[in-house]
Amino acid sequence: MASKTKILLESGTNELEIVEFSLLENNNYNAGYQSYGINVAKVREIIRMPSLTVTPNLPPSIIGIFNLRDEIIPALDLRKFLYDEYNSNKDAKIIIVEFNKLKIGLVVTEVERIHRIGWDRIVTPENLQDISSGNNSLIGIVKFENKNVLMIDIEKIVADIDPTSAMDIDLNNRTFVGKPKVITAEDSTTIRKMITERLSKAGFEIISCNDGQEALEKIIEIVNKVETGQGKVSDYVDLVITDIEMPKMDGYTLIKNIKSHKLLSTLPVIIFSSLVSPEIVHKGKAVGADAQLTKPQIGELLDTIRYLLEK
Repeated sequence: MASKTKILLESGTNELEIVEFSLLENNNYNAGYQSYGINVAKVREIIRMPSLTVTPNLPPSIIGIFNLRDEIIPALDLRKFLYDEYNSNKDAKIIIVEFNKLKIGLVVTEVERIHRIGWDRIVTPENLQDISSGNNSLIGIVKFENKNVLMIDIEKIVADIDPTSAMDIDLNNRTFVGKPKVITAEDSTTIRKMITERLSKAGFEIISCNDGQEALEKIIEIVNKVETGQGKVSDYVDLVITDIEMPKMDGYTLIKNIKSHKLLSTLPVIIFSSLVSPEIVHKGKAVGADAQLTKPQIGELLDTIRYLLEK
């Protein structure tokens, strides 16, 4: 799916492509019709509803498993997860997503189309829980002329149904002295909290930002202080860790802004994202990322931080 689109956009353009899909209960448009979106980079393919096998002890939202080319994939009823109502449409589709070397099939009512948009088109409402009926598994909203498309936080969903997929916390020989100062950019509330907790326990001073735009604003404040003679960059920040997909400004655009500034060109920046893969790692290199790591391995992240700070 992803390879058939133009998702390999130029790095740092702050653009993405999203698959729009809908959730609809019993083909009744008055019973909860809503458009949702997911980054094309996480989509592998879209299939018709296959025959499912139900096994014991499945999480409530997992309605079964299916075999696709000798690979067993769980089917997650997205309407059940978000609204606690099963999607009873017999013509449902499955969007197969992959990240962190994990595949899962999202059961949806219909797949609508692909949109190419800028990350700045995705706005984060003050209270996402009001929109998702008490479930905060959204990263933002894309506003079109005649509808709103809600962007799904796949990482939050997987962490909820499979806690074992959460970040490891092995801090053996990975603690730091001197409280290195790190700016993080991560839009997922769940992942942002995990990163902050783990790095704080490892001895870091964390400035946590909700997206690339907020992180860039923090960095610009630092640059302004340095340019007015109030110390040097390393007095305020030693390293930046950023996700790739975020509302307002993505990680590639953030890195491009950092590395193109004469005072910041040597500031180490790590991409820490579920989207990191051999197919798109060149995009991080193009904007000057010093390292690219796949979530959720905090241990590997700490080892990389140590290497970059010592370097």
